[in-house]
Amino acid sequence: MSECTDSVEQGDSPYRDTTFRSDAIPRQAPLNDPGAFARALEGLNTLERLPTGSYAGLDIDVNPEVVENFQERAAGEMKLAGPPWNHEAKPSNLIKTRWQMILLFAGGIADRFVFWLFFIGAFLMYLVSLFAHGFMASINEGILPMLCIWGLHAFFRYPFTWYLERHPEVMVRDLGCGFFRTTGKIKFRTYWGKETFEAPFIEFDPYITYHVQPNGPVENKLILRHRYSGHQTEVATVPDSRRYELYADWDQLQRYMDVSQPLPDIPALEAYRPLDPTTAAYDAAGKRGRPADYWLKLDLEWWKREGYPEHMKKIREFPWSSLEDRMEDSVPNLREAAMA
Repeated sequence: MSECTDSVEQGDSPYRDTTFRSDAIPRQAPLNDPGAFARALEGLNTLERLPTGSYAGLDIDVNPEVVENFQERAAGEMKLAGPPWNHEAKPSNLIKTRWQMILLFAGGIADRFVFWLFFIGAFLMYLVSLFAHGFMASINEGILPMLCIWGLHAFFRYPFTWYLERHPEVMVRDLGCGFFRTTGKIKFRTYWGKETFEAPFIEFDPYITYHVQPNGPVENKLILRHRYSGHQTEVATVPDSRRYELYADWDQLQRYMDVSQPLPDIPALEAYRPLDPTTAAYDAAGKRGRPADYWLKLDLEWWKREGYPEHMKKIREFPWSSLEDRMEDSVPNLREAAMA
């Protein structure tokens, strides 16, 4: 388990009284039990409720792509979209709704597999039209579609991506949403518009839910549900075969919010470790066990080949069900009235 017992003097600390501490979760109001029938209806897609307040110390945001992007940003080759994840806040809900749809379309067209699938389909249409209607007809029915598909693929894969990497601010709308370590609060959009909801982190219960997509694959989602209002926000989504990653997602997020713990040791937060009091004390005591620029100078090829696969093996094999749920000691009827 990851524990940090170093304390910070209150007068020198940026932490507010509302911050989350797993070693001092206050007594809270009971959860309103909606009844077995309503709970069953609302919880049809629920797999499980996750424990709160005890940790494995395994981080999820360390995959090779994340490390590579971090090193490129440090070298000035890439910019962030919106404010960075730092020692005070992990921003969320930054991408404008219309850009979410544009990026979904652009990502599909830029993908090589999707490109070749459509391009081969257009080529087959060209051959059918050529033999059935002649060369002139095949131009409209086959050649033009192939040119359009190739043009869209080239545009979204190169100039479009190049522009957004250098000007990410065009697709950002910051509503002040996110996870706030120094205040212990969460704020998120409740709808597609600008309406938001804010509440203390300790008032949220984590659930893993499953969702069957129209084309068949099953997705697992980590959601945080406000136990007193029903508002909820999605934290992460993975395919069913990678559900174990959501345990590490929750472990990492809790430790980020928990001011009794150092910041998660991930690339995005490396530069901010000296600025967070708990983390600075932890590192000064030699407990990190890594250089201050570990992620910045990490051998990316080694990480891809050996380091990351070994890290993911630890996440897959960790006995997540053995972690204690300290929130059950704070909410009198949480076990009986929760959705799962």
